[in-house]
Amino acid sequence: MDLQGRRWTVQDQFGNLVYLTEERWQHIIDAENHPEVEDYEKYVQATVRHGQRRQEPLNPRKYRYVRMFADLPDGMNHVVVIVMFGSQVDSAGRIQANNYVATAFLKHLLAKE
Repeated sequence: MDLQGRRWTVQDQFGNLVYLTEERWQHIIDAENHPEVEDYEKYVQATVRHGQRRQEPLNPRKYRYVRMFADLPDGMNHVVVIVMFGSQVDSAGRIQANNYVATAFLKHLLAKE
């Protein structure tokens, strides 16, 4: 984990760097939220790297990444990762991307025909 509390950073298929903080990971796997995701952190990373991405219509900063996996528990078949896109100014005054995982969960989705 680096100084900014980042657990990991990956690049999506569009070249965007996306990170997950330790704080967000603990929130995701909390017993009140999505504890079933705890054993699937590598799947969360793979979903951001290779999943289908869709921009949320009501919040253009919010993107939903979705990827199918055959070995998820309890009839689930997809990992869904919500990523918030933004920017920040670094100490040298340069604008830097600030794209982070807000949450992740498992879901059963029907195949589209």
